[in-house]
Amino acid sequence: MIYKYFTNEDIVPVAKLCRQSMPLDIMPDFLLKEKTIEDPDFDKELTIIALSKDAKEPIAFIQGVIRSRDEGLVGYIKLICVNDNFRRKGIAASLLKQVEDKMKGRGVNVVRVYESYPNYFMPGVDPFYTEAVCFFERSGYKKFNDTSNLICDLTNKDFTTEKEEAILLKDDIVCKRAEENDRENINDWLEKNFAAWKAEVSASYWNTPVSLHIALLKGKVVAFSAYEANNRGTGWFGPMGTDKVLRGKKVGGILLKRCLADMKQMGFVKAIIPWVGPIPFYMHYADAKVQRVFWRYEKYFNK
Repeated sequence: MIYKYFTNEDIVPVAKLCRQSMPLDIMPDFLLKEKTIEDPDFDKELTIIALSKDAKEPIAFIQGVIRSRDEGLVGYIKLICVNDNFRRKGIAASLLKQVEDKMKGRGVNVVRVYESYPNYFMPGVDPFYTEAVCFFERSGYKKFNDTSNLICDLTNKDFTTEKEEAILLKDDIVCKRAEENDRENINDWLEKNFAAWKAEVSASYWNTPVSLHIALLKGKVVAFSAYEANNRGTGWFGPMGTDKVLRGKKVGGILLKRCLADMKQMGFVKAIIPWVGPIPFYMHYADAKVQRVFWRYEKYFNK
């Protein structure tokens, strides 16, 4: 077995490997690039390919990242896949051990699977990938929670919000697409209320037009809703958040529909709403339905 670190030249063959080994998902070349070398925390020593003996093609791949969180350094197994013909040969276990050992050596005490926000592919392990569930549980990972991705059909829905916005104007609440001169105001508010989403909101500014809508109360940001900020090009919505004092005024619903209207205009026929907590909210405003369920796993090194 030959091991090597992932480089830009590996994007095409590794993306192909991902597509072959994860049939429930898509992994175009551009998306693998976003997940790997375009991740600010990309680390080649944690991104490893296993090659066949003739070194002609990758047969397994793993990507780990280390994020700095409030509780300290957290490791993530961001991606892992193995060619079907090479499973149950200890290859994935070898790759995982290499990444875990390096993480431990850098002071990481806990590792989680896939949910490496703000740049992540899935929010956990889809239990339909039963081999992955068994692999992580055999490797000492414990399930601690679950979450869902919702899907919204955009084709036959009207997402106009003019009448609802007119009502908000009576309370001095303005909904609009974010502009460059809003960035400082948005970042200050996010830092106080939704700091974990600052990076994804910043990513919305990479798009033209900016894929972020905000609500202002007397000129101050009180809510936001973004799309195409993670897994760009695949129809992902989010994140979004509303100041507690305005919840119940339908501000979040309006911003959600503004984003979905944009996505429909872009040609998307469906929107993915990932890592959802308030399922009834999205069902109410967008008729979104649960598409997939994910199990969240973690492993502590010193417990």
